[in-house]
Amino acid sequence: MFIVYFLLLLVPLVLFHELGHYIVARWMGVRVLSFSIGFGPVVFAWERNGTEYAIRALPLGGFVRMLGDDPMGGEDEGPPDPDSFSAKPVWRRTLIVAAGPIANLLLPMAILFGGSLIVDGRVASTRLGTVMPGGPADVAGLRSGDRVLEVEGEEVHSFIAFRSAITARPGMQTRVVVDRDGERKVFQVQPEARREVKMAELGVVDTVGRVQVAPDAEASIVVVDAGGPAFAAGVRSGERVVAVDGAPIATFWQLRAALDGAKRSRPGGTLRLTLAPLRHDAPLTKDDISNHDGVLHRTTAHREVTLPASSAEDLGLHAAQNAIGYVEKDSPAARAGLRAGDRLLAADGKPTPSFVALLDRLKHGYDDVRVAPESRGLSPDELLARLRAALEKPVQLRIRRELRPADRDALAGAKAPAEPLLARVYADAPGREGALRAGFFELDVPVKLQATLDANERPRLNFGAGALQGSEPPEEVENVDRLGHALLHTRESMADALRMTVLAVAGLFRGHLPVKEVGGPIFMAQLASRTADLGWGFFFHIMVWLSVNLAIINLLPIPIADGGHLLFLAIEAVRREPVSVRTRMIAAYAGMTFLGLLFVVVMMNDVQRLIASFVQG
Repeated sequence: MFIVYFLLLLVPLVLFHELGHYIVARWMGVRVLSFSIGFGPVVFAWERNGTEYAIRALPLGGFVRMLGDDPMGGEDEGPPDPDSFSAKPVWRRTLIVAAGPIANLLLPMAILFGGSLIVDGRVASTRLGTVMPGGPADVAGLRSGDRVLEVEGEEVHSFIAFRSAITARPGMQTRVVVDRDGERKVFQVQPEARREVKMAELGVVDTVGRVQVAPDAEASIVVVDAGGPAFAAGVRSGERVVAVDGAPIATFWQLRAALDGAKRSRPGGTLRLTLAPLRHDAPLTKDDISNHDGVLHRTTAHREVTLPASSAEDLGLHAAQNAIGYVEKDSPAARAGLRAGDRLLAADGKPTPSFVALLDRLKHGYDDVRVAPESRGLSPDELLARLRAALEKPVQLRIRRELRPADRDALAGAKAPAEPLLARVYADAPGREGALRAGFFELDVPVKLQATLDANERPRLNFGAGALQGSEPPEEVENVDRLGHALLHTRESMADALRMTVLAVAGLFRGHLPVKEVGGPIFMAQLASRTADLGWGFFFHIMVWLSVNLAIINLLPIPIADGGHLLFLAIEAVRREPVSVRTRMIAAYAGMTFLGLLFVVVMMNDVQRLIASFVQG
């Protein structure tokens, strides 16, 4: 099937490019002799109105042959035919040549805009599913469950519109109006200016506004304040609340609302929490990690506890954003002795209100090296050495671990536990007694990330742990501003694709981006074949990026490419006479040589990737 997906991906790109040339050529009065998709022997052809239309054996490109347009620079004796390409003024020929790349820019715009109109009938609402503790939104007083109505006086109807408004205001006081339980509230939020690394090899780093919120609702997994009413009743960090007084609960904001409602309706009374215990598994394999939510709470042995009817804060219940949910076997986190349920308190003395904040702290030096100008153009091994040096000093992570029955038995026994962190507590007699009495202990654990190279020799980070806090799908609403939403999506996606493509091409020629990053037809076929697993959204995403790439590459001033033709036309416009036949022929041969060498390079890269995929598979 991958051949089918490959053809579905490549043929429209080629077709639109050549259609651009063809349509504008006919519009400009140029006779088109041949319109071909593919190269090599003709598979199927027909003729109409003096134009041969052909499908050829190798679907790796196409061409439009016009009367009087010889790519090698030759020309017939005598005056040109009035319907020939060469007889037309420079501005008409420029439009014809530029029409191909322009068509390749119009195609992704049509895909993005049309796809958004069709698919985005329902969008993530402006309800804040997650508000990260310690982030700007949390500091300003926003809570998960709030529904955003306005940003700086402008109504927002989807989460993507809210995020776009915040992104554009790094470090700026921003008026945000929300609906909270039917009440309109106004907050002043200052989005933090965050460094967003998009392509480190080229120094592509944006400064964007972030308030640390997400549309995905944090699941009703809790961490518990030691000494609070919930802890005293037996609730432990990492457990998932599945019901309050028998009413099902899925998200933390629903839990908080249910607790607030119980507090209002029965002051001085009690309520029942139904809990799914956290399974304290050993470090997980990579296969289990993809479904760690199910692994960690996979049990039907729910239990109930009775608590005073009070708010989540008064009971000492919080969303589990600053707790570890899984640890991968043989990872840096596993070697440090961390395990599921450990609560993160501080890193090098600075509070870590969330797992995301911890990762930001751990990889800060890594990002500094990646975006540094002196790191561009380094070999993979040289870059890896610098990254490892930046990560050499461990971070002292303060964690809190609540004791399970096996932990109590190990600490109370006559032999030191095998688990490293328990062994440290066991070795400290006062600390051991305190932990057994309180039901938890706190320790400073040295941790650091591990830098490696993947199969394509790109740097990657590994910590080997993930957040305990899971998520539920975001709330969706009818898209009341389909046109505006589609325009915003198209504008942002096209701007990103154009920018990244231009910078990537520039980086290749400047030596800042390895040549091995370039892919060819085999790489395209591999991408297309993933459609079966990842869906048509992935397929059209790849088509958008490839079409933009094709447009930009065709505009490069390479002889026999569209950019080379445009360069010669620009010279002709300035000199008021065509470039000599000899010069055009030399340039054409040079262009063919360059493109031939480029084809060899991309095929070598493709074969290496193919071999690597077989080895990994």
